[in-house]
Amino acid sequence: MPDQQYPGPKEKDSLGELGGRISKARHGAGLEKTVEEQDAEAAAGSALGVAWRISIEIVVALVVCTAIGWALDYWFGTKPWLMLIFLFLGGAVGINNAARAALRIDAQATAALQGKSQAETSNGSGEDGEGRQA
Repeated sequence: MPDQQYPGPKEKDSLGELGGRISKARHGAGLEKTVEEQDAEAAAGSALGVAWRISIEIVVALVVCTAIGWALDYWFGTKPWLMLIFLFLGGAVGINNAARAALRIDAQATAALQGKSQAETSNGSGEDGEGRQA
């Protein structure tokens, strides 16, 4: 009694043909993306994440330092001077954090590009590390 869960050799060939036809139809309809398109979308998403991270760094530093200044003003009774001082301090800290994060991200991207170019030259076949054409 043949096992219905695992197709026989003839059925495997027809399933492979069906998969090929489906893939060809999806590619012809524009539903299947090429490797280059997938890489471009991933890079765009990554860039958006970096932009959000840097802007959040600045906003959080401003909010935290302003809150600290407001609390110190309330405690010492010096309204609004400490809040203003800490507001400017928060701006400086936020920009410093954003610059450090940008430099760190740039260093990681540079290292990744250097690793990719070294993999391509050592591979010699024009493929990246995952077997795709570069």
